[in-house]
Amino acid sequence: MGYFLRLFPAAVLLLSMGAVPFAHADSEIDGVGATFPMPIMQSWAEAYQSQKNIKVNYLGIGSAEGIKRITARTVDFAVTDIGLTQSELSQDDLMQFPLVAGGITPVIHLPGISSGQLRLTGSVLADIFLGKITYWDDVAIQNLNATISLPHLAITVIHRKDGSGTSFTFTGYLAKVSPEWDQRFGIGSSLQWPVGEAAAGNSGIAKTVAQTEGSIGYVEFRYAQKSKLTTINLINRDGNNVAPSLDTFMQAYKQAHWHKASYYQSLTDLPGANSWPIVAMSYVLIHATRNEREDALQTLHFLEWIYANGALAAQEASYIPITDEALIQAFAARWKQVKDEQGNAVLK
Repeated sequence: MGYFLRLFPAAVLLLSMGAVPFAHADSEIDGVGATFPMPIMQSWAEAYQSQKNIKVNYLGIGSAEGIKRITARTVDFAVTDIGLTQSELSQDDLMQFPLVAGGITPVIHLPGISSGQLRLTGSVLADIFLGKITYWDDVAIQNLNATISLPHLAITVIHRKDGSGTSFTFTGYLAKVSPEWDQRFGIGSSLQWPVGEAAAGNSGIAKTVAQTEGSIGYVEFRYAQKSKLTTINLINRDGNNVAPSLDTFMQAYKQAHWHKASYYQSLTDLPGANSWPIVAMSYVLIHATRNEREDALQTLHFLEWIYANGALAAQEASYIPITDEALIQAFAARWKQVKDEQGNAVLK
């Protein structure tokens, strides 16, 4: 796929590994992709099976691999935090819809520091991930945190080793707040990181940070909560000190405008007094044309169910669901354009 290879060449080796498809049954729907929304995908899958007696398999393998598998037509749907443009969707005969939004938060393992005590600016955060700030008591960090005692402890950066939409969003933020990061590394799902140790998935970063004193990483907020990790505050674009929460994520999400045909847009470093600056949108990808009519129908029914019934579970898991009725109706109109191999609409 041209889009992925063009923007993320460092991930080509990873994506060239063999993809083992699901063992498929008539009453199953197979999806893969981002680990960012995996907690809510699992929750929705369990509820859907309980209500509809149809099993939904969701494998969190990263956005990049999810894009690869939906393009290869080995799964029914994929979820990605790396939004595709309309030309890229058309190239691979795909449709894309925003699914849930959520916050990405830096997490630390620093003795004596609890969540909300430490605050950083975007530029200082970037300098840490650039390897320019190497100790926690560096003057740049101390100047932002005069009321707390910081240890002379080496910083260990933890980053993703897989092709990751979480990394795509995180590096997108760093590129906006740090000209040096933008020039040297830019935005990507898989990078040649300047410093640090690699871990697979949001869960891998959460586990590694929990085990590594002096470390800093970045995860979807739900993973920070479940692993009881220490979160930091960030100084947002308006110059305000904000903590990660569903409310501050929502302040950023409210500025979304879904006018593009692909629905893709960035939700990082947006203005707003209480906007959290690193918010990601997960998108669901489906085939615009399917040879397997029944599989396509089951997939569309699952999407209908999510947008009709999944909002409360998403909010309880600290995600922001799509609840705009006009937008959901626009999605439904697009679903009716999905066709089988004879050119007939799958949904009547």
